[in-house]
Amino acid sequence: MKILWLAHRDPLNPKAGGAELIIKEVGLRLAIEHYDLTILTGGWEGAKKEEIYCGIKIKRFGYRAGPHFALPIELLKHDYDLVICDLGHAVPWVSPLIFRKKHIVHFVHLHARSLPGQVNIILAKLLTAIEKAYFLIYGKSKFITISETSKNDLIDLGIKEKNITIINPGVNSDIFKPSNKSIKPSMVYFGGLRPYKRPEEALYLLSRVKKYFENIILFIVGEGPSKPALEKLVADLGLEGDVIFTGKLKRDQIAKIVSEAWLNIHTSITEGWGISIIEASSAGTPTVAYDVPGVSNSIENGRNGIRVKDGDRNELETAALSILKDHEKWSIFSIEVSKKYSWDRAAEMWKDEILKITSSKRS
Repeated sequence: MKILWLAHRDPLNPKAGGAELIIKEVGLRLAIEHYDLTILTGGWEGAKKEEIYCGIKIKRFGYRAGPHFALPIELLKHDYDLVICDLGHAVPWVSPLIFRKKHIVHFVHLHARSLPGQVNIILAKLLTAIEKAYFLIYGKSKFITISETSKNDLIDLGIKEKNITIINPGVNSDIFKPSNKSIKPSMVYFGGLRPYKRPEEALYLLSRVKKYFENIILFIVGEGPSKPALEKLVADLGLEGDVIFTGKLKRDQIAKIVSEAWLNIHTSITEGWGISIIEASSAGTPTVAYDVPGVSNSIENGRNGIRVKDGDRNELETAALSILKDHEKWSIFSIEVSKKYSWDRAAEMWKDEILKITSSKRS
């Protein structure tokens, strides 16, 4: 079976995130079972135009807009059995309007909540309007999404509930696995350094819990546009020596820091699911988080973490102290929750949906 997966980034892109992780983990398992999978995507400076990654063919055209212009030619040249339109980014793929192909639309999260602060106001309004037009482009297509929150968002956008299937992301428990916790209390933030992720909240939390744990350390993992402001805030709050900026790390390096931490901090404005929360759980590290869309699906309150009212720093502090003072108990609960999620299970559900679509009459 020949499948074309349309994505704005591929798993090897230096800026790859949660959406690309799903493509990677599901795509690898499809390739292992001899699905002929091609990813059509944009590139970056120095990227190869084509390469094979673990049995997956990756074709890169230009940058952000490149794959949109290359798409008609690709579909005319090759007879794909199925096209997957990945909406990990707001700009839609219009192939369902042009080509009589079978489609699956992969919807990760509603961008309207996360666009403010990332792009200018005019572009944010334009992309939000485009998102509201998804039902015109994809009204007859099958949707796969990652959480109950995202499903409800699709329904609000005019997508029929019968056309939506939820497939929760998995977790790589071979990488994110429990280990000995750090001797000194430590916390980690590895949710992305972008404005809508609100990484500064982790610093405010550290400044509060430091009154009770004087030798506590916070690891901030990754790179992003918010980093300069975070470094300034560290100085403003007098946290020099208490915060370690790791920069960009490999997955196994991230997993080591997460597994040794006593607590994970997640303070995003919105998520489709919260993959990092389940990864932390698998490593035996509970999470404190603001109770926002998506996070409400990945944290079982009182099990693998605690959700508090959005923006309430007092409640976040109370929750953090509750876990830090009894982190070993929380670690056990977190691991138990994570066992519900696996990439093998997610890929099997994807295959079921693919077979249903490709065996039905062409629409």
